[in-house]
Amino acid sequence: MIDGFVLISCFCIEVNQYLLDELSFLYVDEILSEISNRYKNNIYRYMCTMLNASRFKMANRLDLLILGATGFTGKYCIPYVYKLSKTDGKNLSWGIAGRSEEKLKEVLAEMSKKVGADLSNIPIVKCDIKDDESLKKMAEKTKVVINCCGPYRFLGEPVVKACIEVGTHHVDVSGEPQYMEKMELEYNNAAKEKEVYVVSACGLDSIPTDLGIVFLEQNFKGVLNSVVTYIEAWEEGEPTPGPSVNYGTWESAVYGLAHWDELKDLRRKLYKEKLPTFEPKLKPSVIPHQPSVVEGWSLPFPGADRSVVKRTQRHFYERDNKRPIQVDTQFVVKSLLHVILMGICGAIFQILCKFEFGRKLLLNYPEVFSLGMFSKQSPLEKKIEKSWFQVTLYGEGWKEKLADKNDQYKTPCDQYIVGRVKGKNPGYGATCACLVGSAVMIATEKDKMPGSGGVFTPGAAFAKTSLIKLLNENGVTFDIIEQQDIHKK
Repeated sequence: MIDGFVLISCFCIEVNQYLLDELSFLYVDEILSEISNRYKNNIYRYMCTMLNASRFKMANRLDLLILGATGFTGKYCIPYVYKLSKTDGKNLSWGIAGRSEEKLKEVLAEMSKKVGADLSNIPIVKCDIKDDESLKKMAEKTKVVINCCGPYRFLGEPVVKACIEVGTHHVDVSGEPQYMEKMELEYNNAAKEKEVYVVSACGLDSIPTDLGIVFLEQNFKGVLNSVVTYIEAWEEGEPTPGPSVNYGTWESAVYGLAHWDELKDLRRKLYKEKLPTFEPKLKPSVIPHQPSVVEGWSLPFPGADRSVVKRTQRHFYERDNKRPIQVDTQFVVKSLLHVILMGICGAIFQILCKFEFGRKLLLNYPEVFSLGMFSKQSPLEKKIEKSWFQVTLYGEGWKEKLADKNDQYKTPCDQYIVGRVKGKNPGYGATCACLVGSAVMIATEKDKMPGSGGVFTPGAAFAKTSLIKLLNENGVTFDIIEQQDIHKK
């Protein structure tokens, strides 16, 4: 009995000495293995086994962990994590993860210069995204994974699965409807059971549009029927040579369009019942035109925004008893010549995506088929720092509120509202602010999120949090431009 007591006391002292280093909890497995091997006594080994099983639970996890921190998006998330982890009295712990420890240290050294602080002591977690056990060990070391490893079609699901298994929340910047809707179909129930939040589309796809519509509705004096969004992007001053967007986005677009037919079967399984038809019905515009609320020519936006918003509005209809807002998404170019060029490139892209040989051409020569917008080379820092985006949102609805969400209006819409979401450096500034801000919301405001877990869109997940406020304070601004009676237009 006395020997056992002494051994347990020695064990506690030994572990305590190791844990004096605040980062050592990241290496619990290695610490316990060393202590266990040092002492052969069965009681000691039993204690090691029991402590190893607990993994120090959630209390000793990092709050945030950037997975894929050596990639372009992951690297540019670091300054935002550094800043947002400390704002408004927060003191969130964070680290970075990836396959190469050497490259992760290089990224920290590079970002140290950018933020003006020494980041050399930031925890590093080695992780092989193609190894399931490695992913689980990585996920066990944090409360929220900020997943920057795409294309998510190929690399996303194992990370989501590992996170749910060990009770870790997950955010990413996927703009791939197949991946996002598959995650909801296959992992929503498991995420609920584990009380884990999984939120995709937390970048330019699709927070400006999805949360922009939430913001528009919050400020509309009545009931919104429909919203049309117009996204624009431009570069200040003289154009800088080189690509504007990272190659990973192009790769995701190629595979997304190639497998577009998968969505029909996915949605049939995911949505057992169709939503009612609401009048007046918003018909998506497919013909190039010049809208009254922005300057230039408008074309259908081929990104994930529309599908993400529709999922959000279904969520509000089913869980919050609200009439769903209809949406159409457009992007804007400045001249008719651009319309023609975009039409030609779009047609070629769509045809080539259908064939393996065509996909190889698109993936090998992105600068040719995208008119220089995409390339395998990373965008230049001076170019992305001069880039801007803007989403203009035009909504119509009624001042009067009906009693039931399924009630139909018998009069035309009598009020309109115009809003705007704007930000600098859309690919790696605004996107990273949105992504990191989403992770911070999960870490600090879960009580304002729906239920206790599940797979969500950003609009559904963060509508009641302070994410819009946080983004307004960090370079992504949400504004109402005007709200008028329709007959006064």
